[in-house]
Amino acid sequence: MFEPGAVVVYHHRVCEIASVREAYFEGRDYYELHALFENRLKLFVAVDDQTAGLRPVIGRDDALALIDAMADIDPIDEEAVTAGATATLRDRRIKDEYERLFRDGSPEDLVPIIKSIHQHAATREKTGRHLTAVDKKYADLAESALCDELSVALGIDRDDVADFIEERIGRKG
Repeated sequence: MFEPGAVVVYHHRVCEIASVREAYFEGRDYYELHALFENRLKLFVAVDDQTAGLRPVIGRDDALALIDAMADIDPIDEEAVTAGATATLRDRRIKDEYERLFRDGSPEDLVPIIKSIHQHAATREKTGRHLTAVDKKYADLAESALCDELSVALGIDRDDVADFIEERIGRKG
């Protein structure tokens, strides 16, 4: 059980547990969560709901290890995901893979999404096209969720996370 003041991740939103509301709804206890990076967003999650996707923010050492491993993390294997698919079905399968990875909830699952979309952007830019709406949506979601969690884990401002990652990866290489 989490205590008030704990910082947790709930469906990729970094939140602080503001309180535990006893017998709040249908006799069940609920956590009252306040999103740290979305003003005035309050969420309520049943304390006893094991499928809620509520977890602690990764620790500093794990965050640094993730950043150090980013260069070695592969993008989504789109050939495996889309084997034998038509163009329309191909796009749907890639979207399903984004959703699956995003839903799994770990920061490690966000990196392949981000890398894949950056590859799409580069490929499409060469032909004078823009990202698809699906790619744009999942790029924004994945990058935001990853930066939010790394910001808290590393104790740095959210706006400085991308520069921190680039600098750390540059020093490693």
